[in-house]
Amino acid sequence: MSQTKVQLVNDVSGNVGVSTASPVAQTLAGGTAITPVLDLKGVTQNNTSGILQFTRKDNATQGSCIYSSGDDAGLTMRNTDGNGMGFYNGTTIALRIDPSGSVRIAHTSYGANTGADDLIVGNTNSGVNRGITILNHTGSDGRLCFADTNSGDGGMIKYVHASDYMQIIANGSERMRIANSGSHAEIFMNCQEAFNNAVLSIQQNGSCGIGLKAGATNNQAMLAFRNPNGEVGGIDVNGSSTSYHTSSDYRLKENQVAISDGITRLKTLKPYRFNFKADETTTVDGFFAHEVTAVPEAIKGTKDEVDSDNNPVYQGIDQSKLIPLLTAALQEEIGKREALETRVATLEAA
Repeated sequence: MSQTKVQLVNDVSGNVGVSTASPVAQTLAGGTAITPVLDLKGVTQNNTSGILQFTRKDNATQGSCIYSSGDDAGLTMRNTDGNGMGFYNGTTIALRIDPSGSVRIAHTSYGANTGADDLIVGNTNSGVNRGITILNHTGSDGRLCFADTNSGDGGMIKYVHASDYMQIIANGSERMRIANSGSHAEIFMNCQEAFNNAVLSIQQNGSCGIGLKAGATNNQAMLAFRNPNGEVGGIDVNGSSTSYHTSSDYRLKENQVAISDGITRLKTLKPYRFNFKADETTTVDGFFAHEVTAVPEAIKGTKDEVDSDNNPVYQGIDQSKLIPLLTAALQEEIGKREALETRVATLEAA
């Protein structure tokens, strides 16, 4: 059935109507009227109207079209020849809508990207950077949300511009935060504050804080500690045990002398039995850090130190550093006992 197209140019406003002699103004939700420059009106009483169609000269049954599907149904782009629709920038496809519904920006291939090809931002020029920018006002948040039909935003990546930090939210709760202290990045997991100005702070909530699993049962390095001089320590595991090591190669050391006053220094140590205030039911053996003057390198911190807010900065001790002194003192004692045994044997033989 032939259709009569009516084209009208309004001399006053310059509007053009197709299939209508009177281009009709639209009213937005807020009540603002929009006067059309081009009004495409359907010619039948159905749910599809305002069609803008593109067809090949040699095949008028195949091509693409843009149309509105009913009242307030939005704008639909559709192809009939299976090749998708594309918006060109000169001779380059800037945006393509594939037959599958995939939207590709600066990406023309029909090949699927496994599991994530609904929106693809590509890069066909080696010298051009491409990406996606979420532009917000300084006081608002930029969000990338993940939801399903049964719930709201279960997952979210959010950048809080007011405080300049990024949140990673899972199951509706913040699980990770990336902030900037000014001198370094700060990463928080299950917490929202840095522990002792740490780069990575993890709060253990009833389960293991950090879990590491070796891929084999032979000796495996699990953690390595490095500084500008190289590796200075680490944690290794084997099939049934864990070892903790620090640098001890003789090639790293100089000016060595034997410990000759082991017993004298050992006698200054004051071991106690005590409990920590936070765990009053557990009694342990140990020392008071400020009293271990015989091996100062075993102690971290200063007695009665406080921070700028007058909060205590507690001392710590690495008791493994007492082993050389204990060994030297024991060797001195063994030497004295052996000398005494020799004297006793000589007296008994006389």
